[in-house]
Amino acid sequence: MRAILTILLFFPFFVFSQKAIDKQLLMAEKEAKNYSYITAIEKYEDILKKNKNLSSEDLIKVKLKLAEAYFLVKEYKNAEKYYSEVLYNNPVLKGDEIKAYQRFAQVLRSLKKDSESGSMWLKYNELQDQDKRGQEFYKLYQNLEPLTRNASSYSLEYIGINSSEPEFSPAYYKNGLVFVSSRPKNRAIKRVFKWDNSSFLDLYYLEDLKVLSGKEENAALGGGSNPTVDNKKAKSSDKLGTDYYTPPTSNDGNTIAHTGSEFLNKKPDEKASIEVKSFSRKLNSKYHEGPCTFFENGEKIIFTRNGSSGIFNNKKEDVNRLKLFSAEKKNSDWGSIKELPFNSEKYSCGHPSVSFDSKYLFFVSDMPGGFGGTDVYYSKYENGIWNTPINAGGKINTVGNEMFPFIDENFQLYFSSDGHPGLGELDIFSIKLDLENLKPIGVIRNLGAPLNSSNDDFGLITNGDRSLGYFSTNRKKGGGSDDDIWKFTRNGQLFGCRDLIVKVFDKNSKTFVPNARFSYQNVNDQLESQTATCNDDGSIKICIPADENFEFSINDPLYKPYSVKYNNSEASDYEPFVLELNVEKIVILAKKDEDKKSDKKDNQRLVQRKSSGKDSNIFRGVITGGESGSPISAVKVKFINKSTGDVQEMYTKKDGSYEFKRNLENDYELIASKDDFGVSSEIIEKAIKKTLFGKKLKPANTYSLNYFDTKLFKVGDVIKLENIYYEYDSYKIRENAKKDLDKLVNTLKKYPDMIVEISSHTDTRGNEVTNLQLSQKRANEVLKYISSSKIAKNRLKAIGKGETEPLNKCGDGVQCTEAEHQRNRRTEFKILKIQKK
Repeated sequence: MRAILTILLFFPFFVFSQKAIDKQLLMAEKEAKNYSYITAIEKYEDILKKNKNLSSEDLIKVKLKLAEAYFLVKEYKNAEKYYSEVLYNNPVLKGDEIKAYQRFAQVLRSLKKDSESGSMWLKYNELQDQDKRGQEFYKLYQNLEPLTRNASSYSLEYIGINSSEPEFSPAYYKNGLVFVSSRPKNRAIKRVFKWDNSSFLDLYYLEDLKVLSGKEENAALGGGSNPTVDNKKAKSSDKLGTDYYTPPTSNDGNTIAHTGSEFLNKKPDEKASIEVKSFSRKLNSKYHEGPCTFFENGEKIIFTRNGSSGIFNNKKEDVNRLKLFSAEKKNSDWGSIKELPFNSEKYSCGHPSVSFDSKYLFFVSDMPGGFGGTDVYYSKYENGIWNTPINAGGKINTVGNEMFPFIDENFQLYFSSDGHPGLGELDIFSIKLDLENLKPIGVIRNLGAPLNSSNDDFGLITNGDRSLGYFSTNRKKGGGSDDDIWKFTRNGQLFGCRDLIVKVFDKNSKTFVPNARFSYQNVNDQLESQTATCNDDGSIKICIPADENFEFSINDPLYKPYSVKYNNSEASDYEPFVLELNVEKIVILAKKDEDKKSDKKDNQRLVQRKSSGKDSNIFRGVITGGESGSPISAVKVKFINKSTGDVQEMYTKKDGSYEFKRNLENDYELIASKDDFGVSSEIIEKAIKKTLFGKKLKPANTYSLNYFDTKLFKVGDVIKLENIYYEYDSYKIRENAKKDLDKLVNTLKKYPDMIVEISSHTDTRGNEVTNLQLSQKRANEVLKYISSSKIAKNRLKAIGKGETEPLNKCGDGVQCTEAEHQRNRRTEFKILKIQKK
């Protein structure tokens, strides 16, 4: 990593007045706002040194600012020192100051203090209502082993194109690689970036990838000198941090990863050993050129370049925005350079990647309306024009920073993030995208060690099965080096095994079965099944191959045969899934007579007793559940005659259906139950009533065949209330919306132990903060209305989510109809707790 540039700044030696202190604070803050963090550090340190009588408020402020500046230049030991001095004393922090807990958590993780890091994440989670990442990070940091267990499946190689300056973000081009570097060129006038006195970033080209393997690379190591490569180590006057892309999430680092180094095939070198050349005289300008991508068979390029204002004019302090440019191949160089239509002076766009079919561009931006600092967006290429960008959505993007996307030929999206739980600051993640609508499929996956480390890992490119590829990381030790490009080869499984906790549960006694023995088999191969035995508490944790289908079975003479299928493609990387095997003991009854035998056979068919007679009729229904209202099979349904006490019982079929005989003159109670769902019960009133004269009357509109639908609820179900509309900029409930809310009231009365979370959403038009506040008022109003119907307030939790979770593409800058916007203005309730059978 580049060393610190010593900047001589002079202050009056004796500074005691509050006015002077305020002036120094303003000067230090100005440097920080301009991303000159080293200069800011010197100023903050000077304030602490020369002002021994700072007020407690100023002392906290200076130390937090100083800790943040050290964090941003990756000086974690110093950052830890100042964060500890403030945050371990439980100060009262407000607004953006609360983010200090998040920064401190990241510092502690980089210093491998996982337990302390988890505690800081929980503290941050407690204080920050809109950012709930803390729980997920805390869970991961209790046990990092799931993200390191597959490390032996990959081998890493430090490649010879790296120098003592940063190299990162490779892109495939023809038979070689194009990448970004700040290595100095042989020019009469040296271009210098005024913030850190370092050379500007340009695009470089390795023409043939063959030199990175085997004899070719060894030959290159023994070759002559390379005029384009700086073989000197970085000077100590170079400045830490402040990469060209969206600050303050730079990729500079001065510490070494604790994982991955043992998988190296070659010891890192400080000098470039393989010759590369400047990629293009036309594209490499007097400004920063950053990550690029190629499409239409390499005839077109999209690349990142920073804005032109304020770089060489020392009087300007403007932040330079990243922009995306396109160019076309013109003979031996590139021409027709032009900006993409959605660039802006108000936000940055960078880190491009075009899909294999040249139809979609993925990139990163901090444009308004996103989820966090930088988000992944995509744009479709139609009639030679890149359309209005669409946010990739809340499954991919977080309140943190998502950067460096890459889309492979199978539409697997790779990106780096500090918002998803990982091993370091920036970790590389992946997720499959639907070819039709680019919606994420399945679960976001952390690639784990050794591709990820406790440092920054980003800018990955690879083939469709991830058997070979390249990525950028700042994990290399020594020499003042920064980001480097590494090669990886996969020689094992794509992912390691995933943890599963199996619990065996007795349905009759409602207790776990100690020392239960079960078998499981991968249904996709012909290998023999494996067996496992539970512990005394009826549970055991096993680790099974990822993304596979399994069948779990219990064959015990004391229990009825039982089997269930399980697929772990949706399972968490780091949190074990719990699979319950619900077994039923075989009950042996004494034989008394043939009638008892007959009854026993009926019991085995899940029918206890049937009502019959010339007046009986058929009663049918379907059990549904969840947000989609899909039919549920294997639900136990009881049909109880309220007059005689006779009970019929069966389990629903695959289509969720059930069928009973009924006496039209009697009332019945219908009870539906299934593990993990709340019990549902209904009274089915008699269909034929007798008058005083003994005459039977059949109520109007009563048919000989009834069809009754029952819905089951479980924890986590989200139910939409489609008709909860509001006047513009109003949170008062309209009269026509109260009918739907009354349905929710009835459900809560039916399930007295149910606790729900009420969430209100707005469309994406207008100010993000205002929408969040308005949605919270609407959620509060719904809570107020429901509680007025004698529903306890402690059973209700109201949350306003603003415009953060649209159901369609209607984000900022996307043209939508009023009907499409209306779909996003909704109120939902999510079941947090419910009594289970």
